Amino acid sequence: MLHSMPDDATNATTIEIARDDVENLLSRFHVRLIDDDDSETEHDVTVSRADWEQFGGGYRTPEALVEASFRFLLEREPKEQIMASFDLAHIPRYFPSFARDIAPSS
Repeated sequence: MLHSMPDDATNATTIEIARDDVENLLSRFHVRLIDDDDSETEHDVTVSRADWEQFGGGYRTPEALVEASFRFLLEREPKEQIMASFDLAHIPRYFPSFARDIAPSS
């Protein structure tokens, strides 16, 4: 499944998300970030069941959580500085406000 979402707040960066199911209750997502100038980066993100339980409240799907996580990251750093492969749980190590800021607005 591929989701493609342009983002006005991050210089019209398009976020494409493809989900690959992985064993052991993990889901792996392949994410492409594409800017208006056609420059792009690719990232692999793992979301565990514990990550979903901790950060996913209020999101309908894991893909929506991944999208919100990348929007969060893009507001803080250029796409080229986002790690190529990481676990979602690692984001708060670099950005302590992640859990609070990622929570959907009521």
